Amino acid sequence: MSASTTSSLVEVNEATQPAWPTARKMDLVLEGWLKHRPIRELCREVGISPARYYEWRQQFIEAARMGLAHPEVERHSLEVRLRQLEVENAVLERRARVFQELCVAD
Repeated sequence: MSASTTSSLVEVNEATQPAWPTARKMDLVLEGWLKHRPIRELCREVGISPARYYEWRQQFIEAARMGLAHPEVERHSLEVRLRQLEVENAVLERRARVFQELCVAD
């Protein structure tokens, strides 16, 4: 199989794959980085191109850099999420009360 044929097979495989969860991307980056595995071998096993691996690694590094430089960004993000969950919880509690009232009324 020629290099161009192999390359096109990888592209097809990547195009047909569902989106990769963030946790899985992190696991793959760390596996290649910390276990000193050959990146080509790792990429071949999971069906991604080395270019995609290096893109994910760069994103990982940038996120770490941002987190170290701006820890308040993480805190703010968590606070926003907490407020969203509190609103959602209030809505669900109201719905539960209405549902209970309807069930008791029957």
